[in-house]
Amino acid sequence: MDGADVLRGDVVLVPFPYVTDFKRAKTRPALVIQNNVGNRFGSTVIVALISSSVPVKQYPMHYTISHQSPEAKAAGLKTTSVVKMETLVTLPRRAILQRLGRLPREAVREADKALAFSLDLRLAAGT
Repeated sequence: MDGADVLRGDVVLVPFPYVTDFKRAKTRPALVIQNNVGNRFGSTVIVALISSSVPVKQYPMHYTISHQSPEAKAAGLKTTSVVKMETLVTLPRRAILQRLGRLPREAVREADKALAFSLDLRLAAGT
């Protein structure tokens, strides 16, 4: 996959760099959080790490997806996972290995709340 048709809300498989060692990477799912104008015309894509290591405590900068939920099925996730909005990376679009699925619109809105918290953004009313 060359990343040409990537959309915001897509769950993609990418080589995600280790936070402590940027020379190494692990192939893992990630949520595309970049807007679709950037996705269409840019050469890079901004993604958030998705981990199957779900913390016991729920943090406001995390969005958890239960493996039994319709959201997990739509996203192509087979285990309960957490989108870690504090772990963002910009990658070349060509780094996208595969699209696993796409979060439904309402799930993206919920994930946006975690992103807004992580970046200390104020969401407009109704979004």
